[in-house]
Amino acid sequence: MKYNFVMSRTYVTEMVVVADDEASAWDWINDNAETIYESELEQMNVVSEETSLAPLTPSPNEKDELETLAHEIIRKLKEYSHVEDYIPSEMHEALAKMVAPID
Repeated sequence: MKYNFVMSRTYVTEMVVVADDEASAWDWINDNAETIYESELEQMNVVSEETSLAPLTPSPNEKDELETLAHEIIRKLKEYSHVEDYIPSEMHEALAKMVAPID
């Protein structure tokens, strides 16, 4: 089974920028983004941290898309009912699971 691990951190990076005006300060920040990032990694003053571990499940949009796809496949299989013996029962079982509600 797959699990989704999420670690959420809130941290503060603070530095003094000497500039003539705000636009110049932003220019310096943009020009030095890589250096700032390296400084953040050194400081990493973590204020809070939360973690969670949950089974990996489809998003609401993916659930809808999977259910629609399963219904389309089921409709198409009905066109081949005359060769039912060649369609594996596992396929029908899997499709039934896909159209059942996913929690």
